[in-house]
Amino acid sequence: MSEYEPEQLAAGFRSMSMLAGLVERGGRPAAVSPTVVLRPGEQQYGWFPVYVAGAGRRLAVITSQRLIVGSQEYLLRSVASLRPRPEEWTLVLEVHGSREAVTMRGPWVPWLGVVICSELYGTAWPPSMSVIPGPRRRTEELVIQ
Repeated sequence: MSEYEPEQLAAGFRSMSMLAGLVERGGRPAAVSPTVVLRPGEQQYGWFPVYVAGAGRRLAVITSQRLIVGSQEYLLRSVASLRPRPEEWTLVLEVHGSREAVTMRGPWVPWLGVVICSELYGTAWPPSMSVIPGPRRRTEELVIQ
């Protein structure tokens, strides 16, 4: 992900880790001021750029009921499968009624995965994930001097 500064990647991963800890202790994502029209009872949790496979860079908005990516809108209750890959800053969503999986990546995508899981499952990770991998690092970064 050379298009992002290392500080951005670290900040997104750190935010994911902190939110995951909060959700696992029974907490919830914090609502922010809305940038889209919300439905009754809906809260917005964030908005940020993502790279969508096959579509390029888009703006993603996550709410308590929807994920809006560019001009596409996905109801969270329609998510059939969620495969976070935080070590690659990637999230793969399969949505009922959609022909193809939606693959997104970017510095804030791991955080987005935790938000969606907290809304769907009340946990930080999908039930099928038991171990959360850390970010991949270059070999030269792992050398201890």
